[in-house]
Amino acid sequence: MKLKTLLLTLSAAVLLGACVNVPKAPELDITLPIAGSEEVWKSADYQGQPVLVAVMASYCGWCKRSLPALEAANKEFKDKGVQVIGIYVDDNEDAVKKIIEDYDLQSTILYQGGATAEALMVQGFPHIMLFDQDHDLVRLWSGYSDTLAEQYSQEINKLLD
Repeated sequence: MKLKTLLLTLSAAVLLGACVNVPKAPELDITLPIAGSEEVWKSADYQGQPVLVAVMASYCGWCKRSLPALEAANKEFKDKGVQVIGIYVDDNEDAVKKIIEDYDLQSTILYQGGATAEALMVQGFPHIMLFDQDHDLVRLWSGYSDTLAEQYSQEINKLLD
């Protein structure tokens, strides 16, 4: 009797698991203006290249603390074909340009990213995603950590090996 109960319980668990609506991973489909430029950045132009995307807001203190890690990744991987971009949800380009200037950012910085943040299912800042060469999501970081630079380096190197 115990075996029969166990089998019924396992069967029910499998059926319930099959019915759970698992959210789909976000797709890398970005077309946004580059801050301080007349150009537009399009993810489709970088198919075949890994992309590290950091979604931030100009008013977010943790985002500002994470900028050195983003810049370290850009410096380390820029010449290896990895795109490192920051997406600010701000519509105000001047606020984003001030961040670029204050932090001497060399990464590609986009703005007007509110709708993009929604499409990428961002629920807090900073929200960092690593997409592989096929633009499939392979890693997600949410929030700030003192070890972000090392984590980015380790994960990107895995993709490039």
